[in-house]
Amino acid sequence: MFNKYISAPIAGALYHLYPSEKRHLRALFIQIIAGLEGGEFRSQTLRRIFRDYHRVDIGLFSHGDCFVPGSLDCHTTVGRYCSIAKGVRVMNRNHPLEFKSTHAYFFNPQLGFCRDDIVDYIPLKIGNDVWIGANALILPHVRRIGDGAVIAAGAVVNKDVPPYAVVVGNPARAVRLRFPKDIVEALMASRWWEKPLEELDPGEFCRPFHNGVPDGEAGP
Repeated sequence: MFNKYISAPIAGALYHLYPSEKRHLRALFIQIIAGLEGGEFRSQTLRRIFRDYHRVDIGLFSHGDCFVPGSLDCHTTVGRYCSIAKGVRVMNRNHPLEFKSTHAYFFNPQLGFCRDDIVDYIPLKIGNDVWIGANALILPHVRRIGDGAVIAAGAVVNKDVPPYAVVVGNPARAVRLRFPKDIVEALMASRWWEKPLEELDPGEFCRPFHNGVPDGEAGP
């Protein structure tokens, strides 16, 4: 990582150039900024780019295809510590069935035919510590993916996902919770993801966590 007195001006310049550049240069800018600022996990400039230019809000320490433009539609919020695998696609609106045609020419002004963008996006909030597996698809009308949820590779999600649920299949269905209900409630109440990383105990996070107690520790 470069000295901050060198990296900050470069990252700032790339931020301002980003909206005027073509797709391949934007991808290069993203790589350069990540290298300057310690990777996707911590880069503030990448988060600023996606918030300001793509209308996607990404929490600290989250990483993966959330930083690939177009993977997540606008009005998507991603919490902290999320892992978004390759090929994930979040779709926050549908082609209109009630129009004379479903073609994007007639509702997407960026294509140069219509003036107004009149098909609304449905905001999606992805919680904290969510893992979305490769090639999963999140369909419109999904409004919430709960904290701690796991979405299996290739799953097609068409409804909200509860906290700490593991969902699989097409259409996706919840097959279990990651932990017993009382532990899930305790984890939700702790809001550990809001603490600085330096305050988290590796002993609680770097080994299996069974019944609310890391392996190797005695229970109450």
